[in-house]
Amino acid sequence: MHMSDDEGCIKVWDTRERSCCNSFEVHDDYISDMTYVAETNQILATSGDGTLSVNNLRRNKVRSRSEFSEDELLSLVLMKHGKKVVCGTPSGALLLYSWGYFNDCSDRFIGHTQSVDTMLKLDEDTLVSGSSDGVIRLVGILPNRIKQPLAEHSEYPIEALALSNDKKYLGSISHDKMLKLWDLEELLSGPQVANGDEPAEAGSDDSDDDSDDDVMDVDMAATSSKGSRSKKAGKGQSSSRPASDFFADL
Repeated sequence: MHMSDDEGCIKVWDTRERSCCNSFEVHDDYISDMTYVAETNQILATSGDGTLSVNNLRRNKVRSRSEFSEDELLSLVLMKHGKKVVCGTPSGALLLYSWGYFNDCSDRFIGHTQSVDTMLKLDEDTLVSGSSDGVIRLVGILPNRIKQPLAEHSEYPIEALALSNDKKYLGSISHDKMLKLWDLEELLSGPQVANGDEPAEAGSDDSDDDSDDDVMDVDMAATSSKGSRSKKAGKGQSSSRPASDFFADL
């Protein structure tokens, strides 16, 4: 079990011995997000100091730390079979780091109008983002594009996203103190968009070339102000059943 604090320290606990077995004092500000990489037995962490760190549990040492970014790093997700680390920022930009080359990001693209506070990996090429404008979006990585807005939780920032164990439901929480459950299949069945508001035609989208590219096709509806979006226009239906029922499936 791993945890972090507002001082930038990461600690790993042995639940059998009930003691701390690893400690990494690598960051200068709060830890915003962490993810465990089982294949290499490492923990990736982002921080309010604007850096990304790679921490080796086997050797109990910091393997790498990125240069300071202009923005805080708020969220992270590992994509492309472990080849890319995607980080969210307060400006709405997503920073891409190539595995093994963590000094600086290899790609940066804009698509969100406000901060990207949480992200969830859907598959190796697609993630789900939660932004401070309250909108949940489907984002493609390499080629980089916002495919479609999936739903609007509320007018408040989205704090976290999670999938049910069977991956049929997407859960979102916000400052409105409510857990909402979305039928993921119904959300994904909505039309994807290219430029403007017109649905993209099959086969007319970007190629699957994995080369880094600064170009991002942005859905104009997704980047409009939250006041122009109707909460009743969401493609999925939410549920307000207790949070304990949802997380029991995880």
